[in-house]
Amino acid sequence: MATTDLGRLKPVDLRKVWANEESDFTPWLADQKNLEILGDALGMPLEFVSREEAVGPYSADILCRDSNDGTQIVVENQLEATDHDHLGKLLTYAAHLGARVLVWIAKSFTDQHRAALDWLNEVSETGTRFFGLEIELWQIGNSPPAPKFNVIARPNDWTKDGKDTPVLTDTQRMQLRFWEGFTGFVSRNGKIVTKPHAPKPQNWLGMAGVGRGGFFLYGVISTWTQAGGHELRAELVITGEHSNHYFDLLQADRHDIEKEHDFGDKLEWYNPADVKQRKVYWRLETNLGNPDLMTEQYRWLLERGEALHRILAPRIAKLPWPGQ
Repeated sequence: MATTDLGRLKPVDLRKVWANEESDFTPWLADQKNLEILGDALGMPLEFVSREEAVGPYSADILCRDSNDGTQIVVENQLEATDHDHLGKLLTYAAHLGARVLVWIAKSFTDQHRAALDWLNEVSETGTRFFGLEIELWQIGNSPPAPKFNVIARPNDWTKDGKDTPVLTDTQRMQLRFWEGFTGFVSRNGKIVTKPHAPKPQNWLGMAGVGRGGFFLYGVISTWTQAGGHELRAELVITGEHSNHYFDLLQADRHDIEKEHDFGDKLEWYNPADVKQRKVYWRLETNLGNPDLMTEQYRWLLERGEALHRILAPRIAKLPWPGQ
């Protein structure tokens, strides 16, 4: 067999791509597709919420959330070696924004700052986590530079799939089995949902980002219905103080939205009074305990999740802010 010529990786100076941290790097990282790269390194699905979030006279670089469980995440950026100023800002933003996950990105970490994050992970209450990541750029030949995040500090109990799972109930074991099977099915057959979030023993799974804070695409399994059976749902969830405003704008386009799919089942519009969370979803009554139905359940959920993304994501991106 002939020898294949292979390219050679070479490092790229961060400042050649991002001359300015605030005006170049932070906007790049805040883009949803780039947050997904960071999320892959952390082992959690990230969804953008805001950039330069005001905290008194300061501003947090990026505020995002774990789209599986809604956990608030603060990201502080630094394109040089770590310093005390950025560590202080990270702690200040966490306290004022109620974030439970703190992510510090820098060109390099001093031994002292790496030890500081390790110490914070040791002494902080359960549920508050600190991560340190070094950012690199690499290219082969004249290819575009590619980013690489190296996790150099993390909680002791954190793995690629998240925190270690405690003893599970029968229902939680069923949920975990279902989501593990579903994510495998998606990885083989998905188009839009190409990187399913890490399965957890809970009744929902984040399926895909829609590129705007306050909007989430979920798969949901319910082991209780009024009819006494099980239910599977593919749903768009709208949260926050303006959820009703955005829901009304989407519902005003309901006729055209419902013409854009050829499924026989009805698309539900859920808009309860005095609740900040609105939903648009498909539902299927099924038996989640029957292994013979799993492949069809996975296919049903994937097809409708992708349809929700295809139909609604472009509309969501164009929704005006309240007052516009």
